[in-house]
Amino acid sequence: MIAPRTLRLTSREDIVVAVPYLLGFHPQDSLVIVALVDRRVRFVARLDLPPPSEIPELSAPAGQTAALIARYGSAAILLGYGPTDRVAPAADVLTTALRAATVDVLDILRVDDSHYWCLCGDPGCSDAVTYNPAASIIPAEAVYLGVAPLRDRAALEQLIAPVTGAERDRMRVASDTARRRLADMLSDRGIALAGGQPPPPAHVVQTGITAVRQAYETVGRGDTLSDDDVAWLAAVLLLPQVRDHAWAACDGSDEHRRLWADVTRRAIAETAAAPACLLAVTAYLAGDGALANIAVDRSLRADPDYRLAHLLGHALQAGVPPRLWWATGKTTS
Repeated sequence: MIAPRTLRLTSREDIVVAVPYLLGFHPQDSLVIVALVDRRVRFVARLDLPPPSEIPELSAPAGQTAALIARYGSAAILLGYGPTDRVAPAADVLTTALRAATVDVLDILRVDDSHYWCLCGDPGCSDAVTYNPAASIIPAEAVYLGVAPLRDRAALEQLIAPVTGAERDRMRVASDTARRRLADMLSDRGIALAGGQPPPPAHVVQTGITAVRQAYETVGRGDTLSDDDVAWLAAVLLLPQVRDHAWAACDGSDEHRRLWADVTRRAIAETAAAPACLLAVTAYLAGDGALANIAVDRSLRADPDYRLAHLLGHALQAGVPPRLWWATGKTTS
């Protein structure tokens, strides 16, 4: 995750307390890398912490992560969340990869809910140090800046989990109606809702663009889209030209994130891939890489072959600056 706002971190304890706010959730079974340039946090990355038997398999992702850190940072602080027998060997692999990529590893810490341990090997650094987030000013500063971490990654995934029960049933009915409406508009020109077809007529594309603009206006007023509006918006996003217009309009604002999170939750599986990708772009523009990754995963669960989701996933892994996504969005469909 890119660090989008300013927090002043002056000690190990500040770093330990700040990581959940920088990452977006409280990490568990994780290796977290805080990348720095000139002692300033550039972004935060996370890897799953493997069991000891799978440490050798960490070499490849560690190398990729080190290359990413080297591209955009000059130094790093490592924090491991888990037992020592898992954190220490995994941290060694990642440290070796970072140093091979000429990244200076400033500190290596293992963290639990109330203590941290220094694993850098310096004499006197191995004893547990007690820390108390409630006694730190970091949480208050973060909340003032509008940053609040969720309990864990699963809680972040739950934010865009598909709706269930009666709401799901209503959305299925509304979505079937919306897709029939779009299919009827396209069938007038012999075009089907499938890949490899001729471009849709301009008036159909314009109808879809109008739906996108109206959706942005609705959330801008603080209102929520109706079931029919969500169903129609998700349907017209099946047209790449409409989706790309929505992409170009993404600005990373809270309103846009709320819109695409809402549409992603309420869209049926057949139409969820596009809004989930738009949420990913919007989240990353806002500096929320954690939500961006989860939105890409959500898109691929809806459609494992959705090309844009694969491109976005590769861009996230490669650390492509989010503004470059915005500038090139129309060429990636």
